[in-house]
Amino acid sequence: MEKVLEARRQQQARYIDLARDYARRLEDRLCRPLTAIVIGSVARGDFNLWSDVDVVVIADDLPADPLKRSTILYTDVEPAIEPKGYTYGEFARLLAAGHPLAREAAESGIVVREADGWRERIRPH
Repeated sequence: MEKVLEARRQQQARYIDLARDYARRLEDRLCRPLTAIVIGSVARGDFNLWSDVDVVVIADDLPADPLKRSTILYTDVEPAIEPKGYTYGEFARLLAAGHPLAREAAESGIVVREADGWRERIRPH
Protein backbone atom coordinates (compact mmCIF):
# COMPACT_ATOMS: atom_id res chain seq x y z
CA MET A 1 0.00 0.00 0.00
CA GLU A 2 2.86 2.40 0.81
CA LYS A 3 4.25 1.97 -2.73
CA VAL A 4 0.89 2.91 -4.20
CA LEU A 5 0.66 6.02 -2.04
CA GLU A 6 4.22 7.04 -2.88
CA ALA A 7 3.54 6.62 -6.61
CA ARG A 8 0.45 8.81 -6.21
CA ARG A 9 2.43 11.53 -4.39
CA GLN A 10 5.05 11.42 -7.13
CA GLN A 11 2.40 11.78 -9.85
CA GLN A 12 0.85 14.73 -8.01
CA ALA A 13 4.31 16.33 -7.77
CA ARG A 14 4.82 15.84 -11.53
CA TYR A 15 1.46 17.52 -12.25
CA ILE A 16 2.35 20.42 -9.96
CA ASP A 17 5.74 20.75 -11.66
CA LEU A 18 3.96 20.91 -15.05
CA ALA A 19 1.81 23.74 -13.70
CA ARG A 20 4.85 25.53 -12.27
CA ASP A 21 6.72 25.29 -15.59
CA TYR A 22 3.66 26.53 -17.49
CA ALA A 23 3.30 29.51 -15.14
CA ARG A 24 6.98 30.40 -15.49
CA ARG A 25 6.77 30.35 -19.30
CA LEU A 26 3.57 32.40 -19.25
CA GLU A 27 5.13 34.95 -16.92
CA ASP A 28 8.14 35.19 -19.25
CA ARG A 29 5.80 35.92 -22.18
CA LEU A 30 3.79 38.51 -20.23
CA CYS A 31 6.97 40.11 -18.84
CA ARG A 32 5.15 40.83 -15.59
CA PRO A 33 4.69 38.90 -12.33
CA LEU A 34 1.66 36.67 -12.08
CA THR A 35 0.14 34.32 -9.57
CA ALA A 36 -0.71 30.73 -10.54
CA ILE A 37 -2.64 28.33 -8.33
CA VAL A 38 -3.40 24.65 -8.90
CA ILE A 39 -6.94 23.73 -7.88
CA GLY A 40 -9.29 20.80 -8.38
CA SER A 41 -8.50 17.12 -8.20
CA VAL A 42 -4.72 17.53 -8.48
CA ALA A 43 -4.62 19.96 -5.55
CA ARG A 44 -6.91 17.72 -3.49
CA GLY A 45 -5.01 14.56 -4.45
CA ASP A 46 -8.06 12.72 -5.81
CA PHE A 47 -7.05 12.97 -9.48
CA ASN A 48 -7.29 10.05 -11.87
CA LEU A 49 -5.76 9.04 -15.19
CA TRP A 50 -8.08 11.39 -17.13
CA SER A 51 -7.77 14.40 -14.84
CA ASP A 52 -6.40 17.65 -16.12
CA VAL A 53 -4.39 20.13 -14.08
CA ASP A 54 -6.60 23.16 -13.37
CA VAL A 55 -4.44 26.27 -13.03
CA VAL A 56 -5.91 29.61 -12.00
CA VAL A 57 -3.76 32.38 -13.45
CA ILE A 58 -4.10 35.86 -11.96
CA ALA A 59 -2.34 38.62 -13.89
CA ASP A 60 -3.09 42.23 -14.71
CA ASP A 61 -1.78 41.90 -18.26
CA LEU A 62 -4.55 39.57 -19.41
CA PRO A 63 -6.62 41.20 -22.16
CA ALA A 64 -10.35 41.77 -21.64
CA ASP A 65 -11.14 40.21 -25.02
CA PRO A 66 -11.89 36.49 -24.36
CA LEU A 67 -10.31 35.29 -27.61
CA LYS A 68 -7.09 37.24 -27.01
CA ARG A 69 -7.03 36.04 -23.39
CA SER A 70 -7.46 32.42 -24.45
CA THR A 71 -4.73 32.79 -27.05
CA ILE A 72 -2.30 33.98 -24.37
CA LEU A 73 -3.31 31.30 -21.87
CA TYR A 74 -3.26 28.41 -24.35
CA THR A 75 0.00 29.24 -26.14
CA ASP A 76 2.79 26.83 -25.21
CA VAL A 77 0.62 24.77 -22.85
CA GLU A 78 0.91 21.03 -22.20
CA PRO A 79 -2.23 19.01 -23.00
CA ALA A 80 -2.75 18.21 -19.30
CA ILE A 81 -2.92 21.90 -18.26
CA GLU A 82 -6.30 23.65 -18.15
CA PRO A 83 -5.72 27.35 -17.43
CA LYS A 84 -8.36 29.78 -16.20
CA GLY A 85 -7.26 33.40 -16.31
CA TYR A 86 -8.37 36.47 -14.34
CA THR A 87 -7.06 39.91 -13.60
CA TYR A 88 -6.54 40.70 -9.93
CA GLY A 89 -9.66 42.86 -9.96
CA GLU A 90 -11.79 40.13 -11.56
CA PHE A 91 -10.53 37.54 -9.13
CA ALA A 92 -11.13 39.84 -6.14
CA ARG A 93 -14.74 40.41 -7.27
CA LEU A 94 -15.30 36.65 -7.69
CA LEU A 95 -13.84 36.00 -4.26
CA ALA A 96 -15.97 38.72 -2.66
CA ALA A 97 -19.05 37.17 -4.30
CA GLY A 98 -18.15 33.75 -2.87
CA HIS A 99 -17.52 32.13 -6.25
CA PRO A 100 -16.53 28.48 -5.63
CA LEU A 101 -13.50 28.53 -7.96
CA ALA A 102 -12.09 31.69 -6.38
CA ARG A 103 -12.72 30.39 -2.86
CA GLU A 104 -11.02 27.08 -3.63
CA ALA A 105 -8.00 28.84 -5.13
CA ALA A 106 -7.65 31.27 -2.21
CA GLU A 107 -8.33 28.77 0.57
CA SER A 108 -6.92 25.42 -0.51
CA GLY A 109 -5.16 25.79 -3.86
CA ILE A 110 -1.48 25.04 -4.32
CA VAL A 111 0.36 28.23 -5.24
CA VAL A 112 2.99 27.45 -7.88
CA ARG A 113 3.91 31.04 -8.84
CA GLU A 114 3.44 34.01 -6.57
CA ALA A 115 3.53 37.71 -7.39
CA ASP A 116 4.53 39.94 -4.49
CA GLY A 117 1.54 41.20 -2.55
CA TRP A 118 -1.01 39.16 -4.49
CA ARG A 119 -3.04 38.18 -1.41
CA GLU A 120 -3.54 41.83 -0.48
CA ARG A 121 -4.65 42.60 -4.04
CA ILE A 122 -7.47 40.04 -3.97
CA ARG A 123 -8.89 41.03 -0.58
CA PRO A 124 -12.21 42.84 -0.70
CA HIS A 125 -11.86 46.55 0.06
